[in-house]
Amino acid sequence: MVKQLLLEFPDADVFCCFDHFTDEQRREILDGRHPKSTHLGSIPFSKRYYRALTLIFYRAMESLDLSGYDLIISSSHAVAKSVRKQPWQQHYCYCHTPMRYVWNMRKTYLEQVPAPLRKLAMHRINSIRNWDLDTADRVDHFIANSAFIGERILTNYGRASEVIHPPVDTQYFQPAVGDDGSPEDEPYYLVVSRLVQYKRIDLIVNAFRDLPDKRLVVIGAGPQRAALERSAGTNVSFLGHCTTRLIRRYMQHAEAGIFAAIEDFGITCVETQACGTAVIAYDFGGYRETVQHGTTGLLYPEQTSAGIAEAIHRMEATREQFDPWAIRQHSLRFGSERFRAEIKGAIMGKPVEHGVMA
Repeated sequence: MVKQLLLEFPDADVFCCFDHFTDEQRREILDGRHPKSTHLGSIPFSKRYYRALTLIFYRAMESLDLSGYDLIISSSHAVAKSVRKQPWQQHYCYCHTPMRYVWNMRKTYLEQVPAPLRKLAMHRINSIRNWDLDTADRVDHFIANSAFIGERILTNYGRASEVIHPPVDTQYFQPAVGDDGSPEDEPYYLVVSRLVQYKRIDLIVNAFRDLPDKRLVVIGAGPQRAALERSAGTNVSFLGHCTTRLIRRYMQHAEAGIFAAIEDFGITCVETQACGTAVIAYDFGGYRETVQHGTTGLLYPEQTSAGIAEAIHRMEATREQFDPWAIRQHSLRFGSERFRAEIKGAIMGKPVEHGVMA
C-alpha cells in the first residue's frame, strides 16, 4: 500500500519505526528511497527480535520530527498514527486496524504470555490502550481499509471514517495463461498465510484430518509451523516461504483458497480471486466485503474445523456455479488504480510537501 501512496505522492518523504528494507524492497516498494527511521533500528538484533520491542514502539514514533511538512499520511496498524503534529498540519490516517493487542484481540495475546507475567502484561496493555485512545485525537481524518474496520474505529476511538479498500495487484495476480500447468500432480486446496495464532490455520489443518481424500497445501512461515506440522495428516504439505511467482501459480490452479481468520480486509483472499480461483472464507469481518457468497466463493458461518469441512463439501457439490471469469471480474473492483483515485479524492487541496509513514 505504501508503494501506491508514493505513486500518488511522488515527492513524499518516508518515515518508519525500523528501516529493515532490503535493496530489492527499496527499489520495488520505495522507488529507491531510504526512509528515515526511529532510534529502535540501532538496537542490536532488532531485525530478528523486533516483536520484543512492541511495547515501546509508540514512544519511538512520537520522537519523529515531522514539523517541516504540511500534510502527514500515516499507514497504521498499531502506532504510526501516534506521530506528533503541529496545529497547522493535516494528518490523514489510513487505518488497517486499531491496535489489535490492546483492543479486539487482547485476550488472544494475553494467552500467549506466561501465566506469572499476565497481570503485569494486562497492566501494560491497559496503559497502552489509554495512550492509543488519547493519540487518536492527533488524527484529523481517518480512512478505514474496510467497513469492518470503520466500525472498530468508531467503537474504539469514537471517530467517523471514510472507507477506501486497500490496493490489490490485480494486474499481477490473474488467471494462468500459457504456463506449465498445475504445480502439483493432484488437485489441492490452498492456504497462503503467516503461520501465527490469529490466522487459525490450525482449524483448516484439523479439517483436512477428517478429509483424508482431499489435499491441502500450506504456503507461509511463522512460529506455529512446527505445531501445525505435528498435528497435520499426510494429506497436508507445508512449503514454507515461497516466491510471489510461485504463490501466484499455486493460486491459479487450486481447487479453492481457504481462509479462517477474522481479517480486517484480507488482501490474499482478493489475490486468489484475481487468479480466477474461488475461495472459502469465514463469514465475518473483511471477507463479507470481498467475497460474493455463491458467486466468487463460499462464506461459512462457524469458525470451526467442522464448518470448514462442510464448506469444502458444499463447494465440491456446487463447483460448476463458480465461473473463473466472474470471480476475476469481481476482484477488479479492488485494483490499485482505483485505490489511488479514491485516495486522491479523499485528500483534497494537498500542499506541495508531504510526509508519509511506512
